[in-house]
Amino acid sequence: MSRWKLDSCLFYMAIMALSLSSADAMFCPVSCKCSWVLDSLEVNCANRALVDYPDFQMMPMQHVVLSGNYFVNFPSHLADYQTLIYLDLSNNQIEYLDSDALLGFDSLRTLILANNSIHQWSDLNPSTAFTHALNLQHLILSGNELSTFTSDNPEQAIVSESLITLELENCGITKAGGDILMQNLPNLQRLNLNNNPLNGVALLPSKSLRILEMKNCNLQRIPRSLLQGLPSLTVLRLPWNTALQVDASNRLEAPTLAELDLSYCSIDEIDLSALPSLTQLQLRGNMIRSLTSRTFENNTLLEVVNLSRNSLRLLEAQTFQKLKKLSSLDLSYNEIARLDRNVFKTNENLMSLNLNHNVIEKFTKIVSNSLRDINLSWCEIILIDGNAFSGLSNIIKLDLSNNLISDFPSGMASETLQKLDLSYCRLSTLRNNSFQKFPELAQLKLNGNRFTNPFPREYFDSNKYLDEIYAGDNPWICNCEDRTLIDFHDFLTSTPTRIKDRNSLRCASPPSSYGKTWASACEKEWVPGARSSQAQKIWTTIMLSILAIAGLIALFTCFQKYMAWRRKQIDRDEYRRNHEEMRAIRELNRRILDEDPRPGNAAVSNLEVNLLPSYEDAIRMPKPVRPVKSMVDLTSDAPARRSRFKKSRTNPEEDISEVEPDLHLDYRTRFRSEEMLSNRDKERVQPIDPTRRTGHITYNPSGTNLPAIFDSRFPPAHMKSQNLQSAEKIGNFQSYENSPYTKRKPKIAEIPPFKRANLRSDSVEFLTDPEYDIPSKPNSPFAQRKPKKSMAPGVPLTPAVEDYFGDSPKPEKKDSPQGSDFHVIIEPDIVSLKDGNISSDSSADQDVIKARRKKLRNPSSRRASGNFTAAAAAAGDSSEDEPIVVVHRPMRETLF
Repeated sequence: MSRWKLDSCLFYMAIMALSLSSADAMFCPVSCKCSWVLDSLEVNCANRALVDYPDFQMMPMQHVVLSGNYFVNFPSHLADYQTLIYLDLSNNQIEYLDSDALLGFDSLRTLILANNSIHQWSDLNPSTAFTHALNLQHLILSGNELSTFTSDNPEQAIVSESLITLELENCGITKAGGDILMQNLPNLQRLNLNNNPLNGVALLPSKSLRILEMKNCNLQRIPRSLLQGLPSLTVLRLPWNTALQVDASNRLEAPTLAELDLSYCSIDEIDLSALPSLTQLQLRGNMIRSLTSRTFENNTLLEVVNLSRNSLRLLEAQTFQKLKKLSSLDLSYNEIARLDRNVFKTNENLMSLNLNHNVIEKFTKIVSNSLRDINLSWCEIILIDGNAFSGLSNIIKLDLSNNLISDFPSGMASETLQKLDLSYCRLSTLRNNSFQKFPELAQLKLNGNRFTNPFPREYFDSNKYLDEIYAGDNPWICNCEDRTLIDFHDFLTSTPTRIKDRNSLRCASPPSSYGKTWASACEKEWVPGARSSQAQKIWTTIMLSILAIAGLIALFTCFQKYMAWRRKQIDRDEYRRNHEEMRAIRELNRRILDEDPRPGNAAVSNLEVNLLPSYEDAIRMPKPVRPVKSMVDLTSDAPARRSRFKKSRTNPEEDISEVEPDLHLDYRTRFRSEEMLSNRDKERVQPIDPTRRTGHITYNPSGTNLPAIFDSRFPPAHMKSQNLQSAEKIGNFQSYENSPYTKRKPKIAEIPPFKRANLRSDSVEFLTDPEYDIPSKPNSPFAQRKPKKSMAPGVPLTPAVEDYFGDSPKPEKKDSPQGSDFHVIIEPDIVSLKDGNISSDSSADQDVIKARRKKLRNPSSRRASGNFTAAAAAAGDSSEDEPIVVVHRPMRETLF
């Protein structure tokens, strides 16, 4: 139970910590980044180009980074944050510090004011400002113009009892010395004066100073008094002082010095006998030519020695004899040509030896029981001694790369060697026992050599731990059928894969495989299943065919869907166009209906002219019994027309209706025509309503299938098919034998269903005379008629609608019967009727009357009937032998 309670408590504590961290992160300023580093909160506002300090809202922060901004004043308000231990104000524009600027920063340990605009010590108030920070340990003032570092002026000398590290790098200091370290900085342990143009260094006594760095300070000598005043000095770094002399006359004396760096100081001779505690020595980049047994005589504690990039040529056998603790020796980039086999025999702790970039031509035996890593690359080695590894009992890594080795001797043996680098040499062959005696070999680099033939797999049977092989960048001959190549490839690529530079394993021959990898060059021979059987090829072909057919079907289906979509799109476009056209027509009709007719007689006359019957209406009208003189006769009252008709008969007193009841058929047909014309006359003066043109279709009360024209003056668009049917009926109509339209059959497709006569035509002759045809209407049925021969000038035209009831014109007598509109028909068998009542006793008269009645019933007589007048009747009475009947033959075919 106690264990469970402890786990639960830890769990709740973790939850509270996470909630607290998330809550603190919520108050992070917008221009900053807040993060937790272990158990401390870091607020990073670096390089934000800030001018004013952000509001941290009392966050429990420990590290604040405000570098890379444009702050001018020191943030004294941060003293309220008692948890602040790290403050970075580098790379700003701070020019001064008040004497109480650090008042309240009790927890502050690190203050960085590098690369600001401080020009002298007085701007910092160093004697009082840093005393308020009781726990300040690290102060960085690098990159400011401070000029000096002395205690000559007490007001400009920095004072801090807690300061441990002081960095004054690149501050333009030319003078340093005095007891400033002893009096004002009693606990200072590290002083950095790098990159300052020091003319000289006077005494800097300090019992606490341990690290002194004066890199690139133009030093020529190090006075003995300087090191004597630093009894605790352990690290002295003086690199890049090219004029510094450290010889017997100016030797360094520091009994406590453990690390000395004199790199790139142009030293050709060195005396280290006065540095007995030295453990690390950096002397790279100098001009030391030789090392003797007395060079490191008193430095028995040396562990690391770096003598690279010097001019060493010869090493004596006793040079490193007394360095019992030596573990790392760097002799690279020298001119060493030969090594004595016992030069490292006494160095029992030596583990790493770097001899690269020397001029050693032969790798001979080196006796050392501690060496584990030897680097002999770029040494121009040509030969390898057969017993070179016999003195290296603990060797693990040997680097012989980039040498001139052309043959790796057989019989080489090492029980501990694990990594062997023979890359970029001149090796062309290997023996079967070249690596047989390296049982611990795990990494072998053979890339960049001149191997052409693959190695048999048996060469590596004894290397059980070999799991990394580099064999690329060699001119391999890729004979894909060679069993040795196949076995070696399987050995390199089998699981676990041993080859590490597989992409560099390429063929140089044959020419067809040049530059190809082994896998791509021998794919057909090596890839399992590459040479498939005939059945597999057939199945592959079948599957590919099925896939191709499926693809074609899919393409065809997609094409069909596309065409269907295309048709729908076209239909939608056509519907849209038709809709727009109908809307335009409706708009035009609306505009026409909205126009007000002009008042007066002129408007009436124009309306009457414009409302002439159309072609379809004229066809539907019945044929009158006889020709009429004008439209006025048709539209007049029926009794008046009936009386005129009676007067125009040969015998006006005779009542045909009483004698022959069959004649009422003609009257009914005629009256129906008159009724239609009268309705047309009414339509002229009838007011136009919105449904006149697009009204509903009604049928005649007489029972016919013809649509009524009373309410639809112009048929709407949906009557197109009906109009075509009407035109077809007209073409097949045979009841009027003498109609000029029955002799020619109109083409149904050429008759426009909504063709209308020109509303501004002057007469019916305009409709029938081809001279009035408009050339822009070649499809008009009137354009198919042949034009009649021109009449003689001065001869008046016979009106299209003749006056049956007026006075008949007197015929002109000419020699030829064809010279006038009338011709004389001599009928000897018919006796002209006389005025008066008809005698029922005369059989001859009865025959004449029956013949005339029969003639009236004959439909053909309606078209051939002429104009009978009283004068003509009288003329017929005067001659009983040869009665003359005047028949009028119209010049033009009339519409009615």
